[in-house]
Amino acid sequence: MRYLLIGIVVAWGISPVSARAAEEASAERLHLQKGRYAEALEAYDALLKTEKLTPQIAIGRSQCFQAQGKWQDATEAIEAATKTFPEDAGAWARLAEVQFLQGRYDQATAAVEKSLKINEDTPLARMIQADLLAETGKIDEADAAYRWFVQYYNRVQPTDAETLVLVARGAAQYARWNSVSQIFSFVINTVCPDALEADANAWQAYHFSGSLLLEKYNRGQAVPEFRSALAINPRSADVYAEMARAAAQDFELDEAREFAERALQIAPNHVAALQVRSEVEFSEGKTEAALATLQEAMQVNPRDQETLARTAACYLMLDGFPSDESLTALLAAFDAEKPADIKEESRFGKLVIELATVNPRPGKFFTLLGEQLESKRKFALSERCYKFAMQRMPMLAEPQTALGMLYMQIGRVDEAGAILDKAFDLDPYHVRVSNMRKVIKVLSGYETITTDHFVIRVDSEFDKVLGRYMAEYLEEEYGKLVKQFGYEPPTRTHFEVYNKSQGLSAHQWFSARMVGLPWIQTIGASTGLIVALASPTAVEEPFNWARVLRHEFVHILTLQQTHFNIPHWFTEALAVRNEGYPRSQTWNLMLARRVPRDEIMTLETINQAFIKPETPEDWQMAYCQSEIYAEYMVKLAGEESLGKMLNAYRDNLDTAAAIQRVFGMDQAAFEKGYRTYLDQTVAAIPQPANADDVQPKTLAELEKAFRADPDNATTRGEYAAGLLEAGQFKQARKFANSALKKNSAEPQAAIVLAQLEIKGANPAQAIEYLNQALDEQNPHPGVVKWLGQLQLKAQNYAEAARVYELIRKEDAENVEWVKMLSVAYLNLGDTEKLKPLLKQFVELEFDQIAPRKKLAAVYLSEKNYDEALHYAKTALYIDVLDVEVHRLLGEAYAGKKQYDRAIEEFEVALELKPEDADLTYALGAAQHQAGDNPAAEKTLRGLLLKHPKHSAAQELLNKL
Repeated sequence: MRYLLIGIVVAWGISPVSARAAEEASAERLHLQKGRYAEALEAYDALLKTEKLTPQIAIGRSQCFQAQGKWQDATEAIEAATKTFPEDAGAWARLAEVQFLQGRYDQATAAVEKSLKINEDTPLARMIQADLLAETGKIDEADAAYRWFVQYYNRVQPTDAETLVLVARGAAQYARWNSVSQIFSFVINTVCPDALEADANAWQAYHFSGSLLLEKYNRGQAVPEFRSALAINPRSADVYAEMARAAAQDFELDEAREFAERALQIAPNHVAALQVRSEVEFSEGKTEAALATLQEAMQVNPRDQETLARTAACYLMLDGFPSDESLTALLAAFDAEKPADIKEESRFGKLVIELATVNPRPGKFFTLLGEQLESKRKFALSERCYKFAMQRMPMLAEPQTALGMLYMQIGRVDEAGAILDKAFDLDPYHVRVSNMRKVIKVLSGYETITTDHFVIRVDSEFDKVLGRYMAEYLEEEYGKLVKQFGYEPPTRTHFEVYNKSQGLSAHQWFSARMVGLPWIQTIGASTGLIVALASPTAVEEPFNWARVLRHEFVHILTLQQTHFNIPHWFTEALAVRNEGYPRSQTWNLMLARRVPRDEIMTLETINQAFIKPETPEDWQMAYCQSEIYAEYMVKLAGEESLGKMLNAYRDNLDTAAAIQRVFGMDQAAFEKGYRTYLDQTVAAIPQPANADDVQPKTLAELEKAFRADPDNATTRGEYAAGLLEAGQFKQARKFANSALKKNSAEPQAAIVLAQLEIKGANPAQAIEYLNQALDEQNPHPGVVKWLGQLQLKAQNYAEAARVYELIRKEDAENVEWVKMLSVAYLNLGDTEKLKPLLKQFVELEFDQIAPRKKLAAVYLSEKNYDEALHYAKTALYIDVLDVEVHRLLGEAYAGKKQYDRAIEEFEVALELKPEDADLTYALGAAQHQAGDNPAAEKTLRGLLLKHPKHSAAQELLNKL
């Protein structure tokens, strides 16, 4: 025998179905389970022509109607059965279920009582009874009613699939409320598989186990369960609705919408599908549309807590938020003897009062409402909702989980830890809770650096140096940004920097910190109250951490000053705009490629590209377009227009209303002007060295163009280039040569032949082809690219510089030319020409450390200590562990006679490279210059012990 509460199985997920089934299902029942609802009804109707009505026929017909969203027919079919068979417990139980799902609690209660009076062991009636008690706030009685399923299973050991699925539902709810986590495992691994063994077509078992897994944020195992259910019943609106929930949980809004619509095609008023559709609309900022969708759901069941919670959130977003005093008075209704006597004018207030008259303990409602508000960053109100849910139903893990996660979002880590520990005790299978508790444990071991305006937490082993420089940089930038935005945060802003730990990467820890799951796309993120990022010392690709800090702190300012009403695209626009760098070459190429194809976003679609982009480039395009939206605003009405937009959002206006107020035009006119501005922006972008970066063509397209105009040297050259790309070298050479016969300076043909000569180790001939195609008045980018590289490789630096200078007249901002010309002048030793190029390079490439170090060294050699210090600092913002950077900083500070700072830099450098004799000498010299001769003497003597022939150290020591 099997018993609930014992027998814990490790693996989650239903094993393959056994070939054995309890008994062959009837044809009509099989049609129903397979989702062939019309055929099932025909079969049932055919039975009625040859046989009398039975409760089973009536129940089956009612279920067919419900599966298609025909609630009136579903109700009438079973009502007729209860009149014909008043002593059938199953018919009354089915009527109770139909009434309950439509929010008709009084009628459902009466039907339950009749069913249980006939047979007190009717599982469906027991389930509806428990749900009714829960939905009317009789929590103790509901808990006992759910416990009945555990006792019934142990007592009766049922074997039919329908009963086993009901046992799974009831036992799982009992487990949720009583922290009996082993029941979840038993349900997933034993009860649901047993249901499928009893009936291989019991898709409801897969549906329930998937829902339970999804509840724990275990989407990876939930979705296969749903797919298994659909393999049995491909027309189950219930399963499609859960697939939609799974997609929405992962912010796959388009996918969620698609699954919800598929459910609604089967059952046009399916409540769960409508709820997910409203979630998508709410997430997209279409609050009126979400409300309209929820009204459809209310027509089916006006008492569903999820529908009510989502409706309440829409009311608050549309009508405004109650004061603390008003909300307190409203919540008191749940303890009032007659809540209906409380007068409330707002739509939100009326909804809450009506709920209080039915259910004084609606923990689910307030948890869901809190989640909806948290998604809109209404943290204070969200917190109150979670706390009220906990107060009403302290046994629920969901509000405790949500509150703990909220506290992590707003930086109250200590409080979060205590709450998440309790939530984990209630539900140890919740993936996000488990992950966040691990994050808190890692964070507890971090060092805390506190400044006037910031709290920075870093790994004391790996990032102590980084934390110090981050603190310094943030304080330097604080005053400038606060003045620019006219807003100062009321409390210190927390920055958390995650390094690798326990076998996980820095980025995995950062991701877990932000969302409780192991991956998000960015390296840094802000909730508006805290900032977290992966440590730049622990990632594969270096990045400019100062740029990231500035970007994220702008989010802190704009989100807080607009009371979190600013849309995602606009806070990103301002953050990118304040990074301090021009638009990158990568973004320019992306714009040049996508805008002509109309592969762009609008204000209606751009936010989704931040949340869940379809491709990595869509994500980049969203940032790029956002910045250009702000750029366009400045073009229309000056820099002050950006501040006016912030004020409009602070006043709770949506984007359309904000644009109307600030620019005096509707959103459509604004978008039209923006589209024109985008075209103008693209038109000003020079052609890249590789034309395929803009509009790549297939080999077939190139051949078609050539065939259409075979005498055209350009199309021949382009076709030759396509053949070369396809690896057809012989044909490529043939067409390139024929192109040059028609035009000896055809650039693509020359490039093709040059590449073939390079493959043949004949660079001199390659140079000859390219020189022949070089038009000094209008140089082709590809010709310059290949010719310049060949001249550099041949160490013809002066000629390489001459070639690159030709194209810079037309394309001065192209980072490729700046970089390669820098290499040429560096090798020529022409410092005066090198400096402006390196300055331009560091502006164009914000994550490159080498040009910054070179500039610092050049200026240091010229004793221009201010410039040396500036560029050494910008190098530090890319690699804080670079010893050479700290040496440059130390020497620059010493040159400015800021000896204390020089000493600090040399000491840091020696922490990173302790045995370096020259650094040790530099430290001793700085100590001497600072007037601390005892320290200098100690440093120099230590150096001479290890390096007795260090003449400079000996000489300085003699002076001391």
